Amino acid sequence: MPDWNALYRQKNTDMAEAAEVLLENSRLLPATGKVLDYACGLAGNGFFLAEKGYNVTAWDLSAVAVEKINVKAKEKKLIIHAEIKDLEKAPADVSEAFDIIVVSYFLHRETLRNLYHYLKKDGLLFYQTFSDPQLNGVGPSRDDFRLHRGELLQVFSDMQLLYYREDNYREDNYKEDNNHPEYKPDQVYFVAMK
Repeated sequence: MPDWNALYRQKNTDMAEAAEVLLENSRLLPATGKVLDYACGLAGNGFFLAEKGYNVTAWDLSAVAVEKINVKAKEKKLIIHAEIKDLEKAPADVSEAFDIIVVSYFLHRETLRNLYHYLKKDGLLFYQTFSDPQLNGVGPSRDDFRLHRGELLQVFSDMQLLYYREDNYREDNYKEDNNHPEYKPDQVYFVAMK
């Protein structure tokens, strides 16, 4: 497992960006709500939503990332509360707490279904991560950390699907027909309502 604290010591919160799945589908967001930026890293999703007035909770394993997020949120006077959480263990005290959950570039199959339980009724789940197989040398090389084709559709089959896209192509082949420059190879984009 990477040393996430060492990684985030080298990064600045200004480098964090919101996930494409959130940016491309922001029209689906409710006017207000409580947000969970899950496995937040430096909270690109959280800051994007806090700047729009949402109340954001951000969870990550890295104490360094959490501290940087809380400092920046305080400086910018944004409602973001970052907490250290080991997301490979399910927090027992969370149920139907969030209107919006955003996950980008994190996958732990054993706790994946917990996201459904963290959402309130009519809550939205925005999810973007790597798909398998690794075709372009980007992202994790182990299949354990990459979604299988259609996997989110199966795991969250009881949710109303609002948007879905799998970009499974070789980058070198795709450059020949670049009709969609915003697409990234080996990515899955998913938005659904509970």
